[in-house]
Amino acid sequence: MTTHKKYSDYLPQNLPLAKRFFIFIDSSICSVRLRVKINQKVLRGQPLIFGDIFNVPVHAPTSGWIEDISIYSNSFNQNKKNIKIIILSDHLDKWIRLKPIKNYKRYTSEQLIKIIYQSGIVGLGGGQFSSSKKLMLSMNKVHTLIVNAVESEPYITADNCLINNYIHEILKGCKIISWIANIKIVLIAIQEDKIETISKIYSFIKNEPLFKVCILKKKYPGGSSKILIKSLTGQEIPHEKHAVDIGYLIFNVATIYAIKRSIIDGEPLTERIVTVLGDENFLSGNFWTRIGTPVKHFLTNYKNKIYLNIIVYFGGLFMGKRIYDLNLSILKNTNCVWIQLKKKENNKTIEYSCIRCGYCSFVCPVNLLPQQLYWYSKNTDHKKTKKYDILDCIECKACEKVCPSHIPLVKYFKIEKNIIKNIELNDIRKKISYLRFTKREKRLLNYKVITHENNIKSTNILKIQDNKTNDIKRNIRKAKVQAAIARMKSKK
Repeated sequence: MTTHKKYSDYLPQNLPLAKRFFIFIDSSICSVRLRVKINQKVLRGQPLIFGDIFNVPVHAPTSGWIEDISIYSNSFNQNKKNIKIIILSDHLDKWIRLKPIKNYKRYTSEQLIKIIYQSGIVGLGGGQFSSSKKLMLSMNKVHTLIVNAVESEPYITADNCLINNYIHEILKGCKIISWIANIKIVLIAIQEDKIETISKIYSFIKNEPLFKVCILKKKYPGGSSKILIKSLTGQEIPHEKHAVDIGYLIFNVATIYAIKRSIIDGEPLTERIVTVLGDENFLSGNFWTRIGTPVKHFLTNYKNKIYLNIIVYFGGLFMGKRIYDLNLSILKNTNCVWIQLKKKENNKTIEYSCIRCGYCSFVCPVNLLPQQLYWYSKNTDHKKTKKYDILDCIECKACEKVCPSHIPLVKYFKIEKNIIKNIELNDIRKKISYLRFTKREKRLLNYKVITHENNIKSTNILKIQDNKTNDIKRNIRKAKVQAAIARMKSKK
């Protein structure tokens, strides 16, 4: 398979700042608490929301003003609601006050994980799972850190470019993670076609016993955690388990670099390297791009203004998703923007019925049965799809490429996975609501018990006081009677 990775060795360029930045925050799982309001002045790195167990904080990519805050429906999933924050740039790009750390070994693992959480770092390889949560789950459970530098998608070179130009910082990030999770060995997984990158890594780790390079065959897909673990160790991740459950912690190189910048430089996650692909009419290369940069900014700054005659994808050749709204922006897990001119489609692909050929099962890298999953997904049989492990699908689209009926299998799988995840989230919400209700009932009951006990004590005190008052009155009456008797006797 031709990889076309010709921009790997070039130093990434800095993309000029956009006039407006569009920050999309997923609010479908739980309600998001905002830290900013419309017309408020913000600085680069200033948190826009409060983090919680579902969301890490999101930060302003540059300095400016909050122009608008609204609800937006995601084009990938119409049921998924996002909060859209529009930031109008002042082009000064002023940072908030940063707190760099010179010696991270003076801090505990919990303190460093808290800094990573507050920096808003998530998996930049595509999963977008909270890095701080992953580190918390790995405490006292893992022995090996796997650096995912595979990047098997053709054309995408963001990670390879990062390694070629920032290898020292990435190794520093590995040491920080090793300190946090008590890692014994670091495996750098990379495919055999990246010869210059491999030689550069070897030159940097020759005196580092902690590191080891693992060269894998050039194959797609190769970067999924399940495939990576099996390729490196021969072990398989059990169903509904994760790599940390069998002693391995996996981080993408971009995530490791972001962790280094978070700890050593004190910088929250506000930018990443993005591979921009296009023909001779469009710019191409690797660019340091701010989170929230709209897609149309890639067009207005360069040779093209023909918005109606282009197709834009987020992602690579296999796993890319088409973008229909040019105001959609770079997310934390966006590693590639692919811009193409529309071509006349003489032979549009038509979806035919499944002929049960079984080709999809042969090519599935995680040994699923896409044919069966397709039928059950189409019939919304959630029990069957879960039984056949649909959640283990890595959405590589290998099954689609070999399907003679041109069935968009991954499209059906994504819809089914979203339905299952929504069902599970609703169950979680119900459990959380029930726990909150039971805690409230217990709190009210305790309040009633305490109030009742206090009332009893108060009543007893009042009774004692009443008895004392009655005794005093009785004694006064007796004294008066005795005084009257004494007066009568004296008169006689």
